[in-house]
Amino acid sequence: MKQAMTKITLEQWRVFVATARHGSFHQAAERLSKTQSAVSHAVRKMEECLGQELFAIEGRRATLTKTGEMIFPRARELIGHATQIEHFCSGFDPSSEGEITAAIDIIFPKPILLNALHQYSLLYPRLSVRVCETALSGASEAFEEGRAQIGIASYLPGRIVAEPLLSVRFICVAAAGHPLHQLGLLTHELLKDHRQVVMSDSGLRGADSGWLGSRQRWTVSHLTTSVALVADGQGYAWLPEHCIRDELASGRLRPLNLAAGRSRIVQLNIGYGEHLEQVRQILDLVAIFRDAVQDSEPPTLPTMPSRIDADCGRTISSVM
Repeated sequence: MKQAMTKITLEQWRVFVATARHGSFHQAAERLSKTQSAVSHAVRKMEECLGQELFAIEGRRATLTKTGEMIFPRARELIGHATQIEHFCSGFDPSSEGEITAAIDIIFPKPILLNALHQYSLLYPRLSVRVCETALSGASEAFEEGRAQIGIASYLPGRIVAEPLLSVRFICVAAAGHPLHQLGLLTHELLKDHRQVVMSDSGLRGADSGWLGSRQRWTVSHLTTSVALVADGQGYAWLPEHCIRDELASGRLRPLNLAAGRSRIVQLNIGYGEHLEQVRQILDLVAIFRDAVQDSEPPTLPTMPSRIDADCGRTISSVM
């Protein structure tokens, strides 16, 4: 019995994923170093083979159809698996010079990140680390597409090995002169009538991180921009406490007098793919991140302290 051959090539799936991610044939072509006509032709051939329209073309924008949205996560995972296989089948040697990519949420404290990278450079001076700064679902997406070997985020795919790393405290704040400070005890309903500054999701299918869904929202992609806007009096926001300590100390920012929900805790986890369990460099970087967190100030310590088995580098979690 002959085995059925697939109609769509792996390269065509790459084109599909790139077009879906960037929303246009032109940008996908630039990303893949192809011509725009080659990208559009590949998509048309896919649609002919599948008998389904994958994109709706609106001007220069290519928007996924319902069918496209349904198959996009599966296609992205397919590309991720293929990338992993290529690494191992093309002479990839984890003990030699190379590069490790870590997808790290932007709310992860920068001093801890700097300390961890410095310690890792001492251990592996000739190994490169690429830090992919993400927000919300961005780290999970990087794993699914095979673009990262390590992730630090509040959400990571269920198929990877993950553990709690640290808790980040968010405080609802506004500039000292903001009108909200003059209204006494505040409710969430009252906040909805004022502008909220929120962070955008770096993942393709994610949503913005506005907890309230305010009627007026300014969405930014960098924490520094969010802090600057709030400090300038142009809105309120829940911001990581460790990012605004100077502004709080100087009085430039003040916590809002909320009846409930003045602060929120976001749990960050660290994870790596199961196929990398035996790669020493990956486990060493995980261990260094964990040690850097444990060496930081008490408010950023993990909720579940962990230690490393010296013989194999595996994680052993314990509840204090």
